[in-house]
Amino acid sequence: MATFGNDPVLKADPSDARASNIRSAFQLVFPSGQMSRAEMGRRMGLSRMAIGKVVSEMLESHLLRELGMDERSGRGKRSVMLAVDPDGWRVVSLDLTARYMIRGALVDMCGHIVSRAEIPCEGMGNVRLKALDELCDRLLGESDQPILGLGVAVPGIVNSEGTVIRSVNLKWTNLALKEHIEKRLHVPAVICNDVNMGLLGECTFGRCSADSMFIKIDQGVGAAVCVDGRIVEGNAYSSGEIGHVVVDPKGKKCVCGKRGCLETVLSAPVLKKRIAKEPESRTAILAEAGQLLGKTLAMSVSLLDLSNISVSGPAEIVGDAFIGSMREELEADTVVDYRAPVALHRCEQGDDLVLLGQAIAVINGLVDSIHWKNVGGDEMSNPSTGSANAAGQRNMPNKKGD
Repeated sequence: MATFGNDPVLKADPSDARASNIRSAFQLVFPSGQMSRAEMGRRMGLSRMAIGKVVSEMLESHLLRELGMDERSGRGKRSVMLAVDPDGWRVVSLDLTARYMIRGALVDMCGHIVSRAEIPCEGMGNVRLKALDELCDRLLGESDQPILGLGVAVPGIVNSEGTVIRSVNLKWTNLALKEHIEKRLHVPAVICNDVNMGLLGECTFGRCSADSMFIKIDQGVGAAVCVDGRIVEGNAYSSGEIGHVVVDPKGKKCVCGKRGCLETVLSAPVLKKRIAKEPESRTAILAEAGQLLGKTLAMSVSLLDLSNISVSGPAEIVGDAFIGSMREELEADTVVDYRAPVALHRCEQGDDLVLLGQAIAVINGLVDSIHWKNVGGDEMSNPSTGSANAAGQRNMPNKKGD
C-alpha cells in the first residue's frame, strides 16, 4: 500500500528506527510545512537527543533545511524552523497515460516541476522501451542535483515488484519495468498504477482526505481508493478497476469480452461520440452518465464510509451537469441521519496530477534510503541499488560517462 499525509502523532518502528524516524520527520513538513525540532520530537515521541540526531542526519543529507528563527513574540526562547530542502535532490517522473506522447518531468523534493520533456509516439499501444529509455536519459542529463529515484505511472495493473502485470492500452503483459530501468540506469525505480498516482497527487495538493476516492474518466474509467491514509491496492493489485464492472448485461460488447461494462457507456470517447451525434441532448447525456456513475459508486461509498470523491476528466464532460447529477444520485442512495453526504468535486489539479503523484510516490518510497558516510569525505549510498553513490554522484550530469 502507498501512504501519504501527516499523522498528528507518529511513532518510531523499533524494527527499523532510523528509517521510520526519517520517514516520519519528513512527512511532518512535506510538502511545504515548517516545524521546530522540539515540536517534531513531541509529535514523533522522541527525546530531545534522539530528534536532534535524526534532524542532524537529514540536514547533512539535504532532506531538510533550516529556515531561521520562528517569528513568535513574547517570552520564551525562539526556535529554529525546519522545512523540506527542495533542491537537495531531484526525482524523475514519467506519465504513460497520454495517447500520443510520453510525458516526463524533473521534480524537486517539495513536488514542484522544475523541467519537462516529452517524446511523441504513434499511440498508446506503440510505446517502446527504447523511447522510454531516451526520455529518462534526457531528464537525467538535465539535472544539476543528485537523483533520488525514477518513477513511472502506468495505465494498468502493477505489482509490488514493479512488474506491469497487464496494460491493455500499452499492450504490455508481465513486463519487468522496474528491473529494466534499474539495470540500465542504476537508479532506484518506483512503478505505479496511474490512477493511484492521481489519487496520491489529489490527496497531497487537492481536496481529498485520508478516506477518499479518485475517479479518472479518459480512454477508460478507473478508480483509486484511499482508506485511513493508505491507498488500497488489493490482493491482485487491481483495486479500483471499475471500468469492466457490468452495468448493463444487454449493453454493447466491451474489449474485455463482456457486455455492458462501465467504460462502454462512460469513457470519454464514448460520451464525446454520443454528444457529437446528438449535440442538442448534451446536458441530458452528461446528466445520465453522472447519475449512472453515482449509482455504481454508492455501495462502495457506504461500505468504506468515504468522505471525498474527486472526479478527473475532460472539462467538456466532467462539468456541472455530470457532477450535479452524480451528487444527487449519491445523496439519494447513501445519505442517512447519522452520516453527512460525501463531498464530491471535480479535480482541478490539471494535466500534471499523475506526474506529481508519481514523484511523491518516489519520494515517499526512497526518502529513508539515503545514507551519508563520513569516511574520507562525504559519500552517499542507496540500499535500493546496492552500490555507493547510486542515488547521488552516479546520476549527476557532469559524472555521466566518467
